[in-house]
Amino acid sequence: MSIISRNLLTVAFVVVAYTLSYMLNDWLFKQIEFTQGVAWVYLPAGLRLICTLLFAEAGVLGILFGSLLTSSMYALFPGDPITTIGYSLISALAPYFAYRYTLQEMRLERSLSNLTTTNLLICILLYGLCNPLLQLAWFIMRGVSSHYLPSLIVMSIGDLTGSLIVVYAFKTLLSFVPLPHR
Repeated sequence: MSIISRNLLTVAFVVVAYTLSYMLNDWLFKQIEFTQGVAWVYLPAGLRLICTLLFAEAGVLGILFGSLLTSSMYALFPGDPITTIGYSLISALAPYFAYRYTLQEMRLERSLSNLTTTNLLICILLYGLCNPLLQLAWFIMRGVSSHYLPSLIVMSIGDLTGSLIVVYAFKTLLSFVPLPHR
């Protein structure tokens, strides 16, 4: 399989996984949502981070397209394509910034072979703070939100809890997969 075909398949997989995680999150946690788009538990945040860690740039593209799709499906910013595009770009780039930081500053291998629990928690924390700050700065610039500080707090909690749930669920599932002996 060519690299282009593999990357396109990866992007498509991430779009589907991201959309399904968004739908699952909406189904499970809609009743405790702070405001539309700001949730106390946000599972897609964890999927954003996992897909970026595993698939790098192809994961970022999948998250971008998945975010554009879910933003449109759920009419997060009806009649405002600029806010939708900015939101989707930030959704895709925030986990990538955390990923790149851990690659450079913590000397993480691109294969993730030296990913420790501490490095993973730092990456989750960095992403869980970076994404809400960037999203809310964008919302302020676009005049979308009126609850800035409470939204920042809730979005940070939601991204952190969603990331922890998804990352550790993924880690638990991987513990059942036999790894090849070296």
